[in-house]
Amino acid sequence: MTIKLRFWGPSLEALLDRLPTAKILQREGEAYIIQAEVYGKGVKMWLLSQANYIEVLEPLNFREEMKQTIEQMFKLYS
Repeated sequence: MTIKLRFWGPSLEALLDRLPTAKILQREGEAYIIQAEVYGKGVKMWLLSQANYIEVLEPLNFREEMKQTIEQMFKLYS
């Protein structure tokens, strides 16, 4: 799956190491728009571990899946 995300975390290098197919598409102030080819579902767990430093932009169905997971996580703490 090809994903596109916005990243504004403390270590761009860590993201690029974790996603070896990643390409920086553009910079938006302190954030970067990244595109990467990923395989399997492990990437979802890694993206969630990046807390509020990553926003999945595409594909829309994966963005929605991330949103649903985060909402389920929020309910655990409500």
